[in-house]
Amino acid sequence: MTLNENDLITVIDELRLKGYTDNFIIKDNLIFSNSLNQGFKVEDVIIEGAYQFDVTEDAFDTQYLFAVFVPQYGLRGMIVDLLGMYFYMEDQPITEILRNASLVSYIFDDQDPYVKYGLKKIMPSDFNADSNRYVLRIGFPDYPACPVGTDFTMLGFDEQTKQYVWLSTSILKDSRLKKFEFNKL
Repeated sequence: MTLNENDLITVIDELRLKGYTDNFIIKDNLIFSNSLNQGFKVEDVIIEGAYQFDVTEDAFDTQYLFAVFVPQYGLRGMIVDLLGMYFYMEDQPITEILRNASLVSYIFDDQDPYVKYGLKKIMPSDFNADSNRYVLRIGFPDYPACPVGTDFTMLGFDEQTKQYVWLSTSILKDSRLKKFEFNKL
C-alpha cells in the first residue's frame, strides 16, 4: 500500500484516516486486538502493509509499522513496533509473517538526532561508554505518554538521572543491556 507520508507519526495518522483504527499487539503468539480484547492466529490475519522507518541509511534506530486486516471481523488496525521488539523476537509463526511481509522503507530527517518521542536518545557510543548506566524497563506503569496513540510496553531508563530514555534499536540486542520487568506485587 503506497502512502503519502514518510515518518512514523504522520503515517499512523494517514492509516487511521484509511480505516486502520484498531491497535494490535503480539501476545501469547497471537495478534491481539485491543478493541475486541481478542487474539487472532496467523491464518486469521492479512498484513496489508509493512513499513520500516530509519533516520539515516546506516541507522541505529529503526521502527516498524504493520497494517493488519482481520477479514472475519472486517477489522483493520496497526501493529506499531517502536523498538523492533516484535520484528526481532524469537522465531514463531506470528513473527514470521511480520518478517516475511514486503517492507516499504522510509528514510526521514529526524528533527533532533538526540531526542526521540520527547525522550533523550541514547546512541551505541553512549551505551558503550557506560553500559551499566542504562537498563530496559518492561511493563512499568509510569511511562510517559506515547506520541503515536498507543502505550509504551518498554523503555530505556537512565539509572543515573532516574529518567526514561530512548535506546537505539541496536542497544536492545546488546547482551549487556539489563532488563527489568515490573512486578505488580
